Amino acid sequence: MTNTEEHARRWVGFLAARPEIRNAGLLLEHFRHGQISRLCDCGCQSFELRTSETAGLDPLVPASARGGCVFTMAFYTQEPQKTVEFGVFVDAAGYLQGIDVDYYANSSPMPESLTLLEPPFHVHGVIAI
Repeated sequence: MTNTEEHARRWVGFLAARPEIRNAGLLLEHFRHGQISRLCDCGCQSFELRTSETAGLDPLVPASARGGCVFTMAFYTQEPQKTVEFGVFVDAAGYLQGIDVDYYANSSPMPESLTLLEPPFHVHGVIAI
């Protein structure tokens, strides 16, 4: 499946509604004020984002020396033994830099439709509740 801006918007909306993420609505605000700079074309639905610090937004996390992954979450899918994993990344200033969305540890392209089984089996990161 081709990766599109609509997929990015859908996944950010999904994550922004998750109770596992502290201040999840801020994630959506970062996306709305940012600009997608790259859509991965490997078959996953990952993307990179440029978010202006001058947009008047609070950072997702305090500034650090280099930024990095601040949240991971994984779900089993209805298809046996398959998973969907999310990774939320920030820049050194603490602003959303991108989200990785992988199917089955990025060993297969994201299917057209899938069902995520609740609850997630893995939740970790500094913005996790």
